[in-house]
Amino acid sequence: MTDEMIAPDVKPSGAALIVEDNPIIALDTQMMLEEIGFAPVVVLNKLSDGLDALTGNLFSFVILDVRMGDETSLKFARLLIERGTRFVFASGYGDTDTLPHEFKSHALLSKPYTKEQILELL
Repeated sequence: MTDEMIAPDVKPSGAALIVEDNPIIALDTQMMLEEIGFAPVVVLNKLSDGLDALTGNLFSFVILDVRMGDETSLKFARLLIERGTRFVFASGYGDTDTLPHEFKSHALLSKPYTKEQILELL
């Protein structure tokens, strides 16, 4: 899918957040979101930095790694829901079946994912 194939009513913009502990995946995702049209794109590699990022910023879109080291990002996902922030999960483990019921309506990107897959979710 090329940028020209984006539906006319889909115009990604605003700030985006990536919560990802793998630096290569985080950088690749940052570049994809910038190419799609999000700016700025903020990257967090630790969940402990998440509250600070949410306090000072309004994000249009978030890609949230399900597993961050020994932790899951489910508590952070609940904060995003409370704020009305649109997000998708990302995982290299196929966590779809292990997500609690409250998150079943949120999309899950399987790593490695592509810009086209992100665009489909928008």
